[in-house]
Amino acid sequence: MTDGIAGAEPLVDGMNLSVRLRRDFTVTDAGRLLAAARRIHQELEPGASAEDAAEMVSCAADALFVVLEHAGLLGDAVDDRFTAYAGDGLAIGGWRAEVVTDEPWPLSPQPRGDCLRSDDVFALPAEASPPLEH
Repeated sequence: MTDGIAGAEPLVDGMNLSVRLRRDFTVTDAGRLLAAARRIHQELEPGASAEDAAEMVSCAADALFVVLEHAGLLGDAVDDRFTAYAGDGLAIGGWRAEVVTDEPWPLSPQPRGDCLRSDDVFALPAEASPPLEH
């Protein structure tokens, strides 16, 4: 941290850089979204049957990951794009993504100062504390 700004450190060889991206969505029609995600799965996996798609895309996380891959935000297409920067001194690393459902403080589509519950918009709600024993 330089001057109190995270990520403002000088760029040096061997430095590991990580990007944590958060994007919130609201499901407005679960049935249509699931059907669309299954169609997209078949498009991304040529030869996959409707039954295969129903098995592979069966929950909220499955549907969102398929949509994000199709939109070019996750998956092999993104890795291929980043590989183009290898000659410019940037080697691609791995990636991880997590779907969190029913976030109690979703990011607002309209920027506002009070939409964050803390300085860390990536912090997950604390687990319920176990009851104290007497």
